[in-house]
Amino acid sequence: MKINCSILTPERVIYEGQVDFIVVQSTDGELGFLYNHTPLIAELGVGEARLRTTERADYFYIDGGFVEIKDNELILLAESAFKKEELSKDEVEGQIREIREQGVRDLGERFELEVSLKKLKAQLRVASR
Repeated sequence: MKINCSILTPERVIYEGQVDFIVVQSTDGELGFLYNHTPLIAELGVGEARLRTTERADYFYIDGGFVEIKDNELILLAESAFKKEELSKDEVEGQIREIREQGVRDLGERFELEVSLKKLKAQLRVASR
C-alpha cells in the first residue's frame, strides 16, 4: 500500500520512488497524502516536502509549482526543488545575513527582500533537518 511519487522540475527528476506518506506545502497550508487519497490538484507554495517510508524520511525544498495525486500516483511538478543534501546550512545562513545587512531603499525592494528571506528560511529549515 504505497504511493508512487515523482518530484520533477523543468530541468531534472529530483525523486522517483514509492512512499507511505507525503506532506507538501501548498499555497493554502500543508497537505498530507496517504494511500488511496482522493484525486486532487493543488498549487504549491514555498516550503518543504517530507516523504516517509517505513525505513526513512526524505526532505526537499520546493519553490512553487503543482501537485497532483490520482490512483496512488503523486506528481509534484516544482518550479525549483532541492534535496536536503544539496543545501548547505552555512551557505544559506550567510545569504540570510547578507540580505539582513542590506539597506532598503524603497517599498518594492523591501518586498523583494522579504520574498527572498522567506525562501531562504524555508531552505534553512530543510538543510537543518
